[in-house]
Formats: sequence, structure tokens, C-alpha cells
Amino acid sequence: MHIVIYYLVAFLWAVFTGFIFSSIGAAGGILASFGFITVLNIPVANSVKVMSQILVIISPLIALPVYFRQKRIQSLKKVLFYVGFTMAFGAIMGAIFGSWLSKNYLFELKSFKYLFGYLTFIVTALMIYKIVKQRIKKSKKGNVEGSKNQDMSDVTYIGKFSFKKINFKFMSEEHSFSPPILFIAGFLIAIVSSIFGVGGGFLIVPFLTDINGLPAFLAAGTSILVVLIASIVSVSNYVRMGVHIIVPVLLVEIAGIILGSVLGPKISGRLNEKWLKYTLIVLLFFIGLFYVFKP
Repeated sequence: MHIVIYYLVAFLWAVFTGFIFSSIGAAGGILASFGFITVLNIPVANSVKVMSQILVIISPLIALPVYFRQKRIQSLKKVLFYVGFTMAFGAIMGAIFGSWLSKNYLFELKSFKYLFGYLTFIVTALMIYKIVKQRIKKSKKGNVEGSKNQDMSDVTYIGKFSFKKINFKFMSEEHSFSPPILFIAGFLIAIVSSIFGVGGGFLIVPFLTDINGLPAFLAAGTSILVVLIASIVSVSNYVRMGVHIIVPVLLVEIAGIILGSVLGPKISGRLNEKWLKYTLIVLLFFIGLFYVFKP
């Protein structure tokens, strides 16, 4: 009976994690890790990291085909290829280095939880920043966004193309990015995500939109692609280094995360997205407090 309850709790937490991640698009890896460490009481930090990243892979696998089926992505495929795979090449190297570093030097659960708590604070701060930014943008622009979305005829062309800089036009707006900077960013973000067993989308999207000024739609697709590739590489390296995976627990969690990811878009439309985000922010804040002050 004890075992049945344990696996039922694992399944339900995974459903909750998949629901939140598919509804809001954030904190999937953090909730997965919290579930393994605190809800299910798994004492091995390295096992938590690799199993959490396996769960993180599920959502991009579901989201990527849906993303590519959208009409507006057709004109952005070439740009997405350049941006996504430039970051992904850096992320591959970062994922290998980060997983090796974490496996060998951050294997104690107490130390992992302590640093993980600070990571949770960072994610919470970024979510609050995004909410505030959207409110300011909405109050300034009013209905300007609606007029931008009306014309999809003149969407994208690639302009200046060089090793240092690539220019492109999207929706009558000029954008540019530097491949070397994207490569370095992908490398550094993948190190962080593989060390903690999370996806890294919480860093990729702000980097692309706020620092590089790329369209949010392009940043979302790039994030999905980079997270998928980096997580697969990181998990493969963890497994290659002999990190133990608790297969029965993982299989139950995979089933739950898939169900939650399917239910999320269907149910979240009936809920207040703003209050979902506020609830997640509060939850993440208390997870951070719990891990930092009681690791």
C-alpha cells in the first residue's frame, strides 16, 4: 500500500508539473527537481538532475511539431535555423561540460539544494520582471500590436550575412544578431541548465528578446529547439558517466508529465493565466526559501 501511494504521488506531481509548464511555459525543471527531492525524497543529487532533464525533454518534443505547423513560422524557418542551431552548437559543448562538472563536483544533495534554491530565486525574479515588462509595454503601446499582426505578407528576408553579424527583416522591422555571441550564450546557458538539471528556457528567452531584441515568437521557437538538443546531450552524458536512473519512478513521472502537458492547454484556457503565474511565483519563492535556509 505504501508503494502504491508513493507512485500515485509521483504521478500526480508529474501531472501538476506538466500542466504548469505547458500552461505557463516556465519552471518545469524546477518543479520536477523539487518533486524528486522533496515530494519523493530521492537522496541522490545526480539522479535527480538526469531524471529532471529527461522530463524536461518531454515538453519540447510535444511543443516543437506544434510550433512548426503554425503558418507564420514558414517565413522564419531560415532565421530560426541560423539562430537556433548557432545557440545549439554552443549548448552541446556547454551541456557536456556542465554535466561533467556537476556530476563530479556537485554530487552532495545538501550543496545541490542550497545552490538550487538561489537558482529558483533567479527564475522567480525573471518571471516578475516579465510580468512588469508586459504591463508597461501594454500601457504604452495600447492597440499598436493589433495593427502589426494584420499584415503577414512582408514578413522575412535575410539581409547582411557574415560571421560577425546577420541582419533580417520581420514584420517590417529590422533585426540583427551576432553568431559568435549566440554560440557563447548557448554554451553558458547550457552549463547552468545541465548543472541543475533544468531546461534553460528561462534564460534563453530573456537573452534573445531583451538583450538581442529578437521577436518573442522567434525566441520561443529557438528556446524549444535549444532546450531539446542541450537536454538530450546532457542526459546522454550523465548516463555515459554512470549516473543511476530509478526507472520505475521515471516511467510513472513520464506518464504524468505527458498527461499534464496535454491537459494544460485545454484546461488553462478556462483559468485566469495571471493568477496561475502569481501562484507559480509564490510557489517558487517558497521553494527557494526552503532550500536556501534549510538545505
